[in-house]
Amino acid sequence: MTTIPANKLLAIIEAQVHLVGLGNDLSAVMDTASAKAVELTDADGAVVELLEEDSIVYRSASGLAEAQLGLRMPVANSLSGRVLTSRTAALCTDSEIDDRVNRDACRKVGLRAMVIVPLIADDEAVAVMKLVWKEPREFNQNEAEIAQLLANMTAMLMQRATREGPNVLKQRMTLDEATGTANRSFFYEQLQAKLTSAQNGHAHLGVAVVRIDGIEKLPDALADISRRIERECRPGDLVARIGHDEFGVILNMASRRSIVTSQLHRISLSVTGESLPGLSDAALRQACHTGSSLYPEDARTAIELVQAARP
Repeated sequence: MTTIPANKLLAIIEAQVHLVGLGNDLSAVMDTASAKAVELTDADGAVVELLEEDSIVYRSASGLAEAQLGLRMPVANSLSGRVLTSRTAALCTDSEIDDRVNRDACRKVGLRAMVIVPLIADDEAVAVMKLVWKEPREFNQNEAEIAQLLANMTAMLMQRATREGPNVLKQRMTLDEATGTANRSFFYEQLQAKLTSAQNGHAHLGVAVVRIDGIEKLPDALADISRRIERECRPGDLVARIGHDEFGVILNMASRRSIVTSQLHRISLSVTGESLPGLSDAALRQACHTGSSLYPEDARTAIELVQAARP
């Protein structure tokens, strides 16, 4: 192992301090840790995969791996599974010649090289952080060490949740602290599952996106906006905060475009129907933007459906 340069060590320490400041917002902790790891290693993307029973779930994903957010895969026969079992880091310089990896899964994501490090809480491997690259590469720039240092701090914060109860960790990983609704990770996990069901049943599925410009600067208003959206939801719909100023809605009963359009109109009226603290009626109407998409007409993957719905 070569010595990590002083400027990178300082950046890691600053990131660790930032992570501690995020406290119980484990979704933000994962996103921040993996983003910093990408920045410091020049990776093309990053994933935090949480162990849930006999599966691993992509609870945080960025860059090259973002389209796989919410993906659920078997632990068995994967390099991530080996890292969880051995509790030691693994390097893959080329997925096309490494027999330890799920080659089909790597091709689907578009990765050729990766570094995977364990997140250990209370002496149990509960997740892994994976850094990915589009091209084969040798690892000689402290990639694994940098990822592990950030993963260790993430695991320490996750450890608090594991000590509170068996389901607390998963709840914290799938909940948006500011609104009390689902977070981006859980939204994409559910959207992936509902898309699979729609594909198998040759059915439709709708997605709506509501963006309130500047709402992240009014943290007390976030939960109110979420409740206003939920008022116009139907059984099986899911509301989640998927960005700083953005909410996503899975429209479970969207059998045709007119239904999606009608429900989105009601959501828009509910959101802008009354002022918010610090935001007048007129300002709220101007700040509110909505859009929708319908599977399979507009897009066929989860991330493409959301992109198509963005106003």
